[in-house]
Amino acid sequence: MKSRTHSYLLTFGHICTDINQGALPAMLPFLIIAYNLNYAAAAALVLSSSIVSSVIQPLFGWLGDRVERPWFMSLGILLAGSGIALLGFMDDYPLMLLCASLTGVGVALFHPEGGKLANVVAGDDKGAGVSNFTVGGNIGFALGPIIAIFALETWGIHGTALFLVPTVIMALLLFTQTGAYRRFTLQEAERRAAAGPSGLIDDWPGFLKISSVNFLRSIVATGLMVFIPLYWIGILKQSASFAALMLTLFSAAGAVATWLGGRIADRIGFTRTILISFFVSAPLLLAFLFVDNIVLATTLIVLVSFTSSASYGPIVALGQSYLPNRLGLASGISLGVVVSVGGAASPLIGLVGDRFGLWVAMALICALSFVAALLTLPVVGHRPSSAAQVESAVEADG
Repeated sequence: MKSRTHSYLLTFGHICTDINQGALPAMLPFLIIAYNLNYAAAAALVLSSSIVSSVIQPLFGWLGDRVERPWFMSLGILLAGSGIALLGFMDDYPLMLLCASLTGVGVALFHPEGGKLANVVAGDDKGAGVSNFTVGGNIGFALGPIIAIFALETWGIHGTALFLVPTVIMALLLFTQTGAYRRFTLQEAERRAAAGPSGLIDDWPGFLKISSVNFLRSIVATGLMVFIPLYWIGILKQSASFAALMLTLFSAAGAVATWLGGRIADRIGFTRTILISFFVSAPLLLAFLFVDNIVLATTLIVLVSFTSSASYGPIVALGQSYLPNRLGLASGISLGVVVSVGGAASPLIGLVGDRFGLWVAMALICALSFVAALLTLPVVGHRPSSAAQVESAVEADG
């Protein structure tokens, strides 16, 4: 049943969706100048997109679980790109908020269905398939600012129209494969039905346990993305350009690890990969806080990114395995709501930094990483409700 072509098509769809999310923050300086926005109004554009996406994403996942809707992905990509493209042509602020929200709706439409189908199309290689999909988000977020700056510096504020090119092409490509994705879903349903009634049991306790780990992972990962450049400048006394380079290295290591993590999990087991990832990355982050040698600090923070990011794909895939009847809902929570929680927590960590200093803010992030590591223990000890899940877990863990 596995199809690499359809798996990688989903990855490219994820890239073309998330370039729009990644582009929006980079567009703010251009929008401020073009439309005389204040900082609060500009930031509200990002907030509106994020809130809309996180609130309705589980709803679209639930709808996709009730009736197969592969076309959600095509519509989602199209809406996400259209919202960003239209932003450069709106001089009325309420309409700008509407465009940003439209992008959020598109993102919310794509992720649950895309995450579900990444699991289905992967066949027995769930870790690799889901990791392929999740790394598409990393790439999309990285490419979005680059495309935005190029387009707006080249063609002015109306350069946002460039975002229609990849989104329209990708939406059409995915739409032509709607029938194929429906067949994959039907085959997966037949496989689960053949496992007997126990193979169709949703294990909510297991999903809640792995989701608690995922929420903390997102808070730590987002916190590091926000505070690493500040830490490099404020604590390690390096230049802004060097701090930006560190952020690039951090992101690149995370993308590579996300891609590899699922493949490792398919070989040694999902829970084992997650456990090792957290219990290695947390001590590395602690060591980072007590070094001032730039070479050593760089090495440690890259290792932190690599070891922590390796768990992302396995966490999403394991969460999906706990809810075999609600893959879309599980994907919407694991890939969408989790990211928003990470973003919402960063300002709170920032308040700690404002009051007690950057080092304390980073120490808080480090403490949360140790809490996340401890929360992996109940996941490892959890006995799945479904016999099919038990069998899968035994095979995965060797």
